[in-house]
Amino acid sequence: MAFPRLDELKNNIKKLQPKPDSVEQAVYDLLINTAIDKIINDVVAFTNLPAAELPPVLDTTILLKLSGWFTDAGVFMTANDRHTGAVTSVKEGDTQINYGNPQNALQSLGSVSFIDNDFKSFLSRYRRIRGWKYD
Repeated sequence: MAFPRLDELKNNIKKLQPKPDSVEQAVYDLLINTAIDKIINDVVAFTNLPAAELPPVLDTTILLKLSGWFTDAGVFMTANDRHTGAVTSVKEGDTQINYGNPQNALQSLGSVSFIDNDFKSFLSRYRRIRGWKYD
């Protein structure tokens, strides 16, 4: 992917979503890289712009979308925080509660759609018509 501000985006998301001690560095890097690739590919597919031509004004929105997903999914929660949120399922008989974790988040990342209606409205300003010459 030829996204020109990729390193800056990675550094910023790592500041907003620091690696907890309980998560291996390789898993942490894989999740960060995969989530960034996914959202950029989603934006590229919606706007019909090459990744290299995505305007810098989208970077903040992309960063906030990613950070929100990591938080909502409970991906990088500490062991203490896991018991206060990001419950993924509750079973009544014999009481079973499952909390979000990096492995589940990676599996669910393929079905996540970062392009919700609000983001579509924002991205529509930058959308190109396929087959049109913009030279």
